[in-house]
Amino acid sequence: MTALEEIHERLRAWALAQFGAGARVEDSRSLGGHSQVTIGFALHVPGRDIEQLVLKVPPPGVTAQNNFDVLRQVPVLDALAAHGVAAPVARYWSRDTAAFGSPFLMMSRLRGSSPGDVFTDDAGRGIVDRDRQFGDAVRMLVRIHSVADEAFPDGAVARNAAEEIDHWVKVVGKSSNEAWVAQAMRVRALLHAGTPADVPMGLVHGDYYTNNWVFDGPELSGIVDWEGATIGPVLIDLGWLCMMYDPASWGPLRRQRMGWQPEPEQLIAWYRAASPLDLTNIDWYRALAAYRLACITAYYYERHRSGKRHNPAWDVLGEAFPSLLKQAALRIGA
Repeated sequence: MTALEEIHERLRAWALAQFGAGARVEDSRSLGGHSQVTIGFALHVPGRDIEQLVLKVPPPGVTAQNNFDVLRQVPVLDALAAHGVAAPVARYWSRDTAAFGSPFLMMSRLRGSSPGDVFTDDAGRGIVDRDRQFGDAVRMLVRIHSVADEAFPDGAVARNAAEEIDHWVKVVGKSSNEAWVAQAMRVRALLHAGTPADVPMGLVHGDYYTNNWVFDGPELSGIVDWEGATIGPVLIDLGWLCMMYDPASWGPLRRQRMGWQPEPEQLIAWYRAASPLDLTNIDWYRALAAYRLACITAYYYERHRSGKRHNPAWDVLGEAFPSLLKQAALRIGA
């Protein structure tokens, strides 16, 4: 039995236990992604409308904590709905591991699909009206940044600017590549020295780019993948978005798949037009985003190369490591 077949059987058993005889699951399939196991399916319950749902569970063998704790998304999704942010709605969840071998979250499935994975040859597929699609996503980001502490009512997962910088030291420190760690630490020092006096705080998505946007044609259906959300310096999301579509931040593997995206300056202009926030120091946030991704890459690229967590996207990211930190240092003015 394949992993997908096993998930389907677990979904079928869950539906019968939850809703009784006659309940069934159809059209279960993997929706991809680079972190959690994500399965789309249709839930049929007699006397009710068919629900198109998405199941999220941690990857096999991974402890359900931090970004892999799927249930930490529930209050985030509730807060987003209250603020009119287009995102999935949490429908069913439990910490009981009996049904799926780990805690699970089921949420509504948005209409349409995400554009092609930017780390593959599919990059740019699904972008049919670039300015409308990117512009709407940037304006949605402004709305996300208006969400405050209700996303994490217990006060967990909140980091100020200094804490955000130092949080990634623990991640990059897991790498055995001493040269890469040393480069990251130099940029860390520059970030601390150049931190703006005023750092706006709010809900941070943490991985805001086209892989996590869903479109129905050119219409933005919503934003997905909230497992990395935090309360923190909100403009890191805009810095991250600029970094993802800045050719100078990437190596040849990624650059050859680019050209279909707006320039970072256009992304900044759309955000500025919709937000009251001061973007004078946006280059610092672009540097922070590049440093953050470089720290993540140093650890996960090594795990990928060792076979512990295979994902070809890390080949693209590993190649980009020097460019990411070079651009971070340039953005800070070093």
